[in-house]
Amino acid sequence: MDEKVDWLALGELIKDRRKAKGQNQTQLAIEIGASQPIISLMEKGSPVGVTEDRLEALYSLLDISDEEIPLTEKTKPDASRTKIFISYSHKDKAFIDRLMVHLKPLEKHGLIDAWVDSRILAGEQWKAEINTALSSSQVAILLVSADFLASDFIVDNELPPLLEKAKEEGVTIIPVILKPCRFNREKTISQFQAINSPAEPVSGMDEHGRELIYDAIAQRIEDLLPNV
Repeated sequence: MDEKVDWLALGELIKDRRKAKGQNQTQLAIEIGASQPIISLMEKGSPVGVTEDRLEALYSLLDISDEEIPLTEKTKPDASRTKIFISYSHKDKAFIDRLMVHLKPLEKHGLIDAWVDSRILAGEQWKAEINTALSSSQVAILLVSADFLASDFIVDNELPPLLEKAKEEGVTIIPVILKPCRFNREKTISQFQAINSPAEPVSGMDEHGRELIYDAIAQRIEDLLPNV
């Protein structure tokens, strides 16, 4: 079952450990590169202003081990649903918004769980959330453009585990060519059959053509679903 930090319990632990070490909130804030109100909010159970780097520094300064971090269980997702990870550049947000409209009926019927990074809530550790989504996905949609291929985070953090899962676990990779780019020359992803031809990217289509592509993506996913 997925787990996340119990912020209320962690706040109490931070306060107790800080006092035991004889530090005040201002001193601790300076040491982790934050402001005193952030420490005060953390001790009250609020993650506002907390970053992963600050949290790691705090754990180190207060000698809080991984085993001591209080966790709370998340709601366990429906294991029968196919997990979909959608990788895209934020500069292509308009495309992802429309794709999600086409996938919404599958979500409402409880057939898929489509994950995009907009689902990360304030205060959550975004790298951990993305890694969790990557590790549990059975299908990955790649919205490919020049911005997608230029993204260090996508190329270095999202694609490697997806490609490994495709090789080792049979995860289905579905590229969609959004804009003219070097997709055909990228050996790591061009090995996968794209929904549309790189010569006919979505950006060059009229509204009717774009809708056909989005529907084709939804249909491809439906074809992969068991008992549908």
